[in-house]
Parts: sequence; structure tokens; C-alpha cells
Amino acid sequence: MKFFNNLNDIQKSFLITTLFIIGISSINTSIINIGSLSFIVISFLLILFYFSSYILINVISYSAIQISSVIVMFCIKVTIYSSIPVPIYLLFLLLIFLLTITILRNQFRWIIFSTLSILMISYYFFNEENICISDSLNLFEHKKGGTDSKYFTYSPGEDKYRDEYKNPDFLSYSIDASKIMEDDWNQSKINWREIFWGFNKKNIPLNGRLWIPDGNEKYPIISIIHGNHSMQEFSDNGYNYLGEFLSSHGYIFNSVDQNFLNGSWEGDFKGKEMTTRSWHFLENLSYLKELSSDSLSPLFNKVDFNKVIFIGHSRGGEAVNLAAKFNDLSTYPDNGNVKFNYNFNIIGVVTLAPTDYRYNRNYKLKNINYLSLQGSMDSDEESFFGMRQSNRITNSIDSLVNTNILIEGANHSQFNTSWGKSDLGFPSKYLINYRNIIPDWLQRKILTYYLINFVNYVSGKDLNAIKKLNKSVEYKISTNDELKILSQYQKISKNIKNDFEGNDLGNNENTIVFFENIEQPKLEKLKFRGGKSQQNTALKIKSKKNSRITFKLKNDSFLDNLRLDVYNETDSSYLNINFLIDNQIVDSTKLKLVNNKISLKNYKFNYLTRKKFKKINDIMLTTYEVKKSNRNINSISISFKKTGNYYFDNIAF
Repeated sequence: MKFFNNLNDIQKSFLITTLFIIGISSINTSIINIGSLSFIVISFLLILFYFSSYILINVISYSAIQISSVIVMFCIKVTIYSSIPVPIYLLFLLLIFLLTITILRNQFRWIIFSTLSILMISYYFFNEENICISDSLNLFEHKKGGTDSKYFTYSPGEDKYRDEYKNPDFLSYSIDASKIMEDDWNQSKINWREIFWGFNKKNIPLNGRLWIPDGNEKYPIISIIHGNHSMQEFSDNGYNYLGEFLSSHGYIFNSVDQNFLNGSWEGDFKGKEMTTRSWHFLENLSYLKELSSDSLSPLFNKVDFNKVIFIGHSRGGEAVNLAAKFNDLSTYPDNGNVKFNYNFNIIGVVTLAPTDYRYNRNYKLKNINYLSLQGSMDSDEESFFGMRQSNRITNSIDSLVNTNILIEGANHSQFNTSWGKSDLGFPSKYLINYRNIIPDWLQRKILTYYLINFVNYVSGKDLNAIKKLNKSVEYKISTNDELKILSQYQKISKNIKNDFEGNDLGNNENTIVFFENIEQPKLEKLKFRGGKSQQNTALKIKSKKNSRITFKLKNDSFLDNLRLDVYNETDSSYLNINFLIDNQIVDSTKLKLVNNKISLKNYKFNYLTRKKFKKINDIMLTTYEVKKSNRNINSISISFKKTGNYYFDNIAF
């Protein structure tokens, strides 16, 4: 206290401002974060800084205190607040400085003025403005099914916080994750995570929620896992709406609890827990298989384990992709002493705004139905990582679907009813522009629409549902405004004649490419708006009105149709496509294109820092199919109606 009293008003204000900034930066969903950017460590170092300055007061002036405060503030800007533009950051520091110094001087009039200034600035930059959309919008209507269902929970019965897991309908058990989770369960010497949950990595519980349709037949089973969130704000109940809806259509639905693997006041595992998420998810499914063999269980003889579908959200999306890979392995790839024996018949994997960079092994999936959905206003995962996994899938069966859906206006969190509207925690959530985010009910309605069509198709209930997956749409949300949903999909990989992954400007063993009146065609490695690689290359061209591209097949082919991926940023644009044999046109068609460009000008403040983000939107291609008469051809030509930039990929027959 003596130290503090010896400071003048300016020095006191710098000290208080610095500690204040450190304090709010360390808050995670209203819980003090003492993790990797720890409040304790930074505060200790800061106090030591000030104490050293005080000891050396006869040698160094009090300006050392001021300098140290400024240094700390700029260090925080570089680390914690790197997403905030410098002018906004400095403005807030100035306002906070004025507020603190007036408090120290007991100038209450100026306290009020400073507080009002902060509130006004905050309101101007960060106020929420929802898109007003009528709930009568019926484009994505899919009514609840006619099957009644019952809701159950399972757990070991030892949960400290949730009644549904304290007194479950079924008693499960705990499993030992110590051989899977090699990193320390705790991020500090104090066992905060163990204290909160009451267990460690040697006895992780199998907790989950179940919706079981009434009836005497066997039903496909759909299992979902959530992503990373504050572990104190439980996530597994956020998909109850999916459980109620899908069970009404004759599916068993399971929501797995992995909240104990999520972030906390001591930080999170930085994605190193990914293999544990995948393994634990499969162990839950194994428990349900055991339960289905119990004649006293409501699951008895009701689960069709030949029709298993995985769903994952955020980190859970990467986890279910990895779980699908683990399902085919006999041992854990990072520890051969851990044996796997799952062998579930997985007919589909769905990912919602997934990650794809946490696990250090580059793995591929084969012959599996896949669907990934992403929102254009996602502030957590700035890239559509589901497309990367999609590009790594190799299918050789005609009926399999591999589809990516980009939803304009959707964000990261609203797929889960427990996560609210904000994709980020405090204080970063106040730096998100909410003006162009669609309402939560609409985002979940769109998800439900695509999800039911996907599961109906892959389970064999509705083979025509694929038409609703593989189609880009524009729909009105008001008299003047439209939103886009872009669909990019692949069928069997062997039909692709040119994927532009080589180094020779489109030429390969299948085709020779000719360019007419096209400026600087080039192969471009596609990136997401966050700067991460899509792990895909496309042909980029700048066309004129009389531009033309010709793909000459090295071997004649009998074609049912042509399929190609196109990115276009021009309204009312068409492609004229001609099918040729020996340079003679035998069939032609006009293909109307969707404008793929989604404006993200007001997406997020850090997108105004162009040094970090050179682009403000993803290159999301749309897939088109073109029918033709059944004649042999050896060339196709594409001519352009309007000038502009175009991307082409996956020319397939």
C-alpha cells in the first residue's frame, strides 16, 4: 500500500489501467482464466516490474513505471488482442485511462462523462442488429415425423453438477484414457480440472443422451459430439432439437458428453485432446452396442449397427472424421499397445464448422458418404475446414455423396442451442459484427433440412433426397435482400478427367486444354479467408466476351453428363457449353451460374487489417451438372457471356 500511495495520479492510473486490461483479457465466459496467458503469471511479473522500479527509485525516475505499463499494454495488444485494430485499442485505453484517473481524483462529474463515453463508443462499434426474417419462410421446411420416441440418459451416476447424469436411466462406466491422452490432464500443478469434475484421465465417464423411437423394428443410429466451449457451460444438451426431430423420423439419436475435455479457467488442451475425443466417442458407441444386447434395455434389438452415422461440431467435427479412421484400424496409431476393435458400419459422416488441423497425422477416408456445413459469418473457425477433409476422400462407388454446404449469414455457435449467438468469449465477443448474422432459428432450420435429407439418402429411406443436397440456392429474406447457400459436391473420383492438381496448366493424361482470348490463365492453390490452405488447386482465368476454353479428350468417351466446379462473382452470368467430335458440335447448352461471392466487409474488425487478411471471402466453388445427348464426343468447349474472374475445378464425366 505504501508503494501505491507514493505514486502520483498518472502513475496510479497507468498501474490500474494495466491491471484492468490484464484482468478482462483473462476472463473466459465470466470465469477467471489462469491458463497459458495466466492472470497470475502476468500479474506477478508486472508487480515485480513495479517493485523493481520502486527499489531503484533513487536511480531511475518514476517514468520507468509509466514505460513498463505502456510496454505491457502493447504486449497484450500483440498477443491477446491481436485481432483489434490499433486505433480502436488505443481509443479504449485512452477512455479507460480518463476513467481511472478521475476515480483516483474523486472527480465524480468526469467519472460519469468518461463512463458514458466508453458506453457510447461500445454501442457504436458493437451493437447487435439482427436480420429480420419472417418465420414463415418455407424453403427449408421439413416437417417433424410421425414416430413417437422416448428420452433417456446414461452415465456412471457420479456427476457433480447435472441431475440427468446423477440419476441416469442407465448405469454406464468410466474408462482409462491415460494411454491415449499422453499430455498431462492438468495444465498446472494445481489439479483444477480434477477438483471441478471429481475425476482424472484414468476414469473418464461415458455420459450421453438418447432418443429412441417407439416401435419393434431396428433403427439407424446417429451419434453426435460437441466441440470446445467453456466446460462449465455444458454443451451436450445443445442438440436436443436434433434428437427430437430425427427420432421422430425413425432414427436413434445419441448426444455424447465430452465437456470434461473442453476449456476451463486453466486453459484448454490446444487440440492435443483430439485423439481422446475420437476414442471416447467410439467407446460410447461400444457401450450402446452392449446396451442393445441387454434384454431389459429399451435399446434391445432396436439398433441397426449396419447403419451408423457420425455428426461432429467444431472440434467434434474433426474428432468424428478421425473416429471414422480409427474405426478401420486395429491399433491406436500413436501407441501400438492400445488395441482397437470397433468395426462399425459407418454409412455417413456429417461435420458442422469443423476444425482440420489439430491432429498431426494426415489421414484419408475412403468410400464413405460425407456432408459438411459452414457459415460465412463464422468468427471461431475462419476457414471452411470441412472442405479439406472432403478433398481427401476417395470414393469409387457411384451412389456415395460428398457434399460441402456454405450458408451465407450463418455463424459458428448457433448450431448448438447452448452456445448462444457469440462465437467468442469475453471480451472478444464485443468485437464481432452481428449485423449480418441470420437468426438462430433459421440457421438450425437450414441445418435440419440438409441433415434429414442426408440421413434419409444414406440410410436408403429416400434416394431422391440427393437432389436437395447437391443444389445451390438463393432465397429471399426480405423484399430487397437475398442469401445464398452454395453446394459443392463430388461423385466417384475415377470420373474426374481434370482436377488441375498437376503443374502443367490443365494438361494431363486425360485431356489437353486450349485457351482462346483469355488473359493469364494460371493454376492457383486455393485458400480460405483466414489464409489457411484448402489443400486444393483450381484453374483461374480472366475472361472476355469472346473467350473460350476447350478440353480435348485424349480418348473418346461416352458421356451421360458433364460435371464441373465453377466460381463466379458476376450476376446473371452464363456459360455456353458445346460438346464436340472432331471439332463438330453435336450438342450444346447454356448454363446459368450462381454468383458465388459473399460480401464480408463488415464481418469482423480484424478483417479490416488488410495486412493479415488479403481476401475477404472464401473461394467456394459450386458444382453444376450438364446433360447431353448420348453420343460419343472427344472435346468440350466453354465460352463466356460476360467478362470476369472465374475458377474451374474437377471436370468430370
